[in-house]
Amino acid sequence: MIRVRGIYSTAVTGLLDEAGYSFADVSIDIKERFPALKKHGEVLLTIKDQDDRSGLIILGDPELLAKVVFLLRSIIPDLIVGYVPVGPYSMYVVRLVERVDGDIWLAEYMPGRFCTVKLRNSHSEGDLLLAHVTRASPEAPLLKEGAALTGRYVRLIQFERHNASEHIRDAELRLQLLTLAMSEVPQGWGVHFRSAAKNANILDVGREIKELLKKATEFLNVFKPQGIGPVMVGESLALVEIPPDTALRFDTIRERYFTTIPFHHLFKSLGIEELSHKIDFAEKNALSGRCFSREKVLEAIMEEFAKLNGSRVSIFHKKLTGQGHVWSAFAEIRSPGYVQLRRQSSSQGTYDGFKNIRREEGDQIVSYTWLFARTIIHFYYSPTGELKGIYVNLNTPVFFALQPPGLKYVDLAMDVTYSPMEGVQVTDQEEFQELVEYGILPRGLAEKYKLFAEKVAGILGEKNSEEILAEARRLQSSIFGTEVDRML
Repeated sequence: MIRVRGIYSTAVTGLLDEAGYSFADVSIDIKERFPALKKHGEVLLTIKDQDDRSGLIILGDPELLAKVVFLLRSIIPDLIVGYVPVGPYSMYVVRLVERVDGDIWLAEYMPGRFCTVKLRNSHSEGDLLLAHVTRASPEAPLLKEGAALTGRYVRLIQFERHNASEHIRDAELRLQLLTLAMSEVPQGWGVHFRSAAKNANILDVGREIKELLKKATEFLNVFKPQGIGPVMVGESLALVEIPPDTALRFDTIRERYFTTIPFHHLFKSLGIEELSHKIDFAEKNALSGRCFSREKVLEAIMEEFAKLNGSRVSIFHKKLTGQGHVWSAFAEIRSPGYVQLRRQSSSQGTYDGFKNIRREEGDQIVSYTWLFARTIIHFYYSPTGELKGIYVNLNTPVFFALQPPGLKYVDLAMDVTYSPMEGVQVTDQEEFQELVEYGILPRGLAEKYKLFAEKVAGILGEKNSEEILAEARRLQSSIFGTEVDRML
């Protein structure tokens, strides 16, 4: 029923197993660690790492997804969860707005909400057409023209080629399934064989193909687009962010089921293959206590962090409801554990968060943060060194990335700003509150960030940069009080 992959698989499998769930397509390591798992051939839900290993992607059956997320959040309340209820292979009627490039168009899929759609036929601006989601996103989904219907074993997609899941590795079975599709499916339709097909009776797979074809034909015969909006829900998607302090909670949970070194998930998230092998060896041979004490592991983390010194780094500014962006700067590690990020403005405009503070070519932007910081503090200076403004970004605890080298965090919308012209302001509070109201950001955690913003606002304009940094660090430790905050 549930397929689990990635660096959080042991902890997540243990929790779901205790809750009575059954599993499908189980990995070798999980079979060894949980020999009594309940098995079920059909995959209804997949749980895997995000690309940067900063959290989980949960994808599949909408009802099951909601139950699993509720369970995980009841055990780990500080999980940050972004939902995309109408996810992959959901169908929409979209209205074409303008051509972007070739067969790629900008389209409106909900009133006031836009997507990118890849066309299969010739269309004109203003046309209404049926399309299905191929990449779900809260803000910028990608769709393809045509219908998509999903069954237990197969997915029937208009204008596509036949293909099989990467989890169907038996070459003979793949050939048998693809031959079945070519013999049963008319031109203009493609069959994607889902992983569940590898354990199914070939006759059952064939019957499902015929059922979906009949359903698709009946649907298209009566379908007449009247206006934009969803037509049929496919799968749901949840993007679960696991900040560094929450990753330590997963360490504790994993320890219940298998030997686990301190900071296991943070180390694994770095993707250092050689180090990952050492961790696996120590854990499998119960050597973690001797080889990886908390002090040694924390020291190793700080050593990796220190490697950012003297280099140009990338800063990954993720957003909970969109794509975010990446900026770069020259990094210098300062005592006691701060990283200074320097860059120079090369264009003109207005600084984000300010109404009247102009950005000019040659402006110097000096930013400060530290490992596990819940803020990045930006100081904007004119080319002559005059302070233009201070921008305090609120975010999940900062951690570092190695490929490419840099820092990463999730932006939480609300910020604190100061300028001699505009004074102190707390900005984007409504957007922050929407994260709470939509269930993305837990209320308890949100209240702490609100208090943090209020206290930080009280120190801007009255202290120099060093004093602001020291006070922000002290405030973080006293307000949040998690293990990573106490390590500062």
